[in-house]
Amino acid sequence: ALFPYTALFLLRGPNARCLRAKAMREHRGRPDENVTHTFLAESDDEGVWFYQAYNHGIADWAVEHGTLGGPLFNTTRMTWIKPSFAWMLYRCGYSAKHGQERVLKLKLPHSEVASLLEACACTHGGGGSKGRVQWDPARDIYSSEGKGKSTEPRKMHRERAIQIGLSRELSERFARSILAVVDVSALARRVGDAHQSKDVRAAMEALRAQLPTERPYGALRRTLSGCA
Repeated sequence: ALFPYTALFLLRGPNARCLRAKAMREHRGRPDENVTHTFLAESDDEGVWFYQAYNHGIADWAVEHGTLGGPLFNTTRMTWIKPSFAWMLYRCGYSAKHGQERVLKLKLPHSEVASLLEACACTHGGGGSKGRVQWDPARDIYSSEGKGKSTEPRKMHRERAIQIGLSRELSERFARSILAVVDVSALARRVGDAHQSKDVRAAMEALRAQLPTERPYGALRRTLSGCA
């Protein structure tokens, strides 16, 4: 299995050694060593894309200003950013849940991703009042399970997807560092329709060109090696 905190080995700074040691302890303590934890993300030389779902007011402001903010955006609440589009669709019900009607795709520079990870508590789902890393069962964008309103991207029992929770100054830093904002709500709903169709495979194949290509983020070692 791939190491659960691959990105941590690319970090530098006074807290990096402590973070790596904690990650190794968590890795050794995992009850099922056959489960793979991989930081998958869509990325390029400029940065990494994350997803979050918001209400219309927050999303409209973000699209207009190219970042997060405005009177409705609350930095004191823990906001969870996700590099997995499939997991975002599972969480927001294909952008149908109340208060999560809009799915935004947000690009962060590589250096800021490393900095935010360094500031987070690296535990499996707990700890960290300002920031935390959590691993949840990954979801497959190309297949679904359930029927009707219970339809959702298929759970992948042997793989985990990363979520990064940010609050207070980390949330503010996250908002200040955003390079681009794209509203992908319509695509989220199209995937939802495809997942409820009679031939899910064919419907998703028709959407393939519109979907992100998510790769292991640790593969970008050369890009991240200079991050402070």
